[in-house]
Amino acid sequence: MFHFLRRKVSEYFHDFLVACWAVLRLPFQLFGIGWRSFFSLGFRKVLMLFVAVVVVTVVLVVVFVEATSQPGFCVQCHVMEPYFKAWETSQHKDVSCIKCHMNPGLEGTVHAKFMAISMLANYATGLYKRSKPWAEIDDASCLRGGCHETRLLNGKVKFKGVTFDHEPHLTQPRRDRQLRCTSCHAQIVQGAHISVTEATCFLCHLKPDSMGERTELARCTHCHTPPTGPAAADSAFDHTSVLDQKVDCLNCHSRAVVGNGYVAPDRCSFCHAEVEHLQRFSDRDFVHQKHVTERKVECEQCHAPIRHGKEVKLSQARLAAQECAKCHGGADDAIEKVWFGTLPGIPETPSRMAQIGQTCSSCHIEPVHPDGHLPSAPSCEPCHPPEYNRLPKLWKTSLLSALDELERSVKTLPPAERDTLLNAIRIYRKGHPHHNPDLLGAIEKRAGVKVTDEGRCVTCHPAARELTPLHNGRPFPHGTHLKQGLDCQSCHETETGKHGTLKLAEAECNACHHKQAVTNTTLCVKCHSLQRDVYTGAANLTGQSQPSAMSEADIKCTECHTVKDKVITRKAAAACVACHEASYEKTLTEWQTQGDELLQTLSSRMRALSRHDSAYSAYEKLLKILKQDGSKTVHNPELFGEWMKRLKTAN
Repeated sequence: MFHFLRRKVSEYFHDFLVACWAVLRLPFQLFGIGWRSFFSLGFRKVLMLFVAVVVVTVVLVVVFVEATSQPGFCVQCHVMEPYFKAWETSQHKDVSCIKCHMNPGLEGTVHAKFMAISMLANYATGLYKRSKPWAEIDDASCLRGGCHETRLLNGKVKFKGVTFDHEPHLTQPRRDRQLRCTSCHAQIVQGAHISVTEATCFLCHLKPDSMGERTELARCTHCHTPPTGPAAADSAFDHTSVLDQKVDCLNCHSRAVVGNGYVAPDRCSFCHAEVEHLQRFSDRDFVHQKHVTERKVECEQCHAPIRHGKEVKLSQARLAAQECAKCHGGADDAIEKVWFGTLPGIPETPSRMAQIGQTCSSCHIEPVHPDGHLPSAPSCEPCHPPEYNRLPKLWKTSLLSALDELERSVKTLPPAERDTLLNAIRIYRKGHPHHNPDLLGAIEKRAGVKVTDEGRCVTCHPAARELTPLHNGRPFPHGTHLKQGLDCQSCHETETGKHGTLKLAEAECNACHHKQAVTNTTLCVKCHSLQRDVYTGAANLTGQSQPSAMSEADIKCTECHTVKDKVITRKAAAACVACHEASYEKTLTEWQTQGDELLQTLSSRMRALSRHDSAYSAYEKLLKILKQDGSKTVHNPELFGEWMKRLKTAN
């Protein structure tokens, strides 16, 4: 029995080994059969089979790459929906995703596809450690042909009122860090895919150093040009005197920045779990190298935001004013409400000083209460010249007088409207109207009455009569116009929000001046001195006078500029024919064509030269004369013709 069992086990074991050997041999046998069958097809069929495999593979790869490169494919994954919607409403909505997310060339495509497949596999298997999709855009994608390849050559651009130059930001280190395009263009919010917000700028420029001091990057004039002269017409303040005295911007705008860009240590754990990574928190060079230069990590992911702007100024000024309001303004907080223009029933109208971040101590300079006595008299220095110190008293007298008159008008209104406005006037008077002169106009508009007049403009602008700013490139003497009976409102807006802006068009000015010049041609020179210099040849850049033939013949302005309804016009063709044969109308056209040709030649020459080239300055001066003269060489065709000849012969 024992021998029988042993024989059976031995047979089963032998059969098992034979079966294992057959299994091991099977792939090789099948391979051998397939190999013999393959080569039995003959060379031609084998070649065709190989070509078919290659073609099918290439077609499948191309179809796969093309299908997975469409924006619609990206949104198949639900986590991509917010980014897809942001792209759909952004400026890049007509640019395919792969244009940015794949570097140019075959290598960039292969690398991007491999990374995408890897991340998709990791995400599907739960190995993906990030909480959201992650992608990087290399500068090569942004600067590729057909996109932004000329961005570094385009020079300065305007971004939300600030002049910005891409070249130094991308070619030179900023805060010792090399930036990438996506260091700033990294916002992924609705309608702003891969755009930039001011928050990124503020973090770099306004973040203090390790000692809490502001850096050179925080210098205001890096981004802002203080309005001066005619450029300050639409601004609250002409900064000429401040710049002359070299007053620091922060003397007035001390509350324009809120926050210091602090990074909380626990922010790292939002992305990192490795202890060795968390331990390098204080290694700033390493952290910024990895997050800014090598990777696209938005600054706000780590840094607390720094706020800067008008709303910030107002909010910070309110906090400072609340200290003074504890004692001043009574139960109504009248002074604070007047300063910030928050009277009951009146649209919010903050004073111009509050809008730029000024507080009580900006005018009532420290010590505000010397020796515990009454507050010091307000001082307008150093922002304004010393003569401005007399304005608060002038404002007070003028505004209180107007307020009394306004109150009498308001008392005639229906009870509900009357009571609301009388309460606003009561608080306005209690908070001292000179703290916010603009509120008077806001109350007038709300009440539907007008009690102020142009005479009161001089109360706030006592030097206006002596000013002679440039308007449309020509000097405008205020005093002369005021003496002739014009009031301020004839030229300037007085409504809140438009206060001081010009409302007259150049044609309206001409209608008056040209009418007077019809009978007195000497008046032309007051506005058209450059045209006079061109006409008489005094504007010759060679230093020698070269008057036009018409000037030598003592032809007056009005003999060429025709008069219609006692108004001078620039249509001079009819005047030419009146004195010359009909062909002179064609001559006028030829002179004007010469002007266009000269303008184009000058512009072309200047584009080919450096701004530091001496010839560039000469061309620039000639171009300025040609444009400001406005006659297209007609005022002195001989002079301009000579300049044209010199240009054509110059190397």
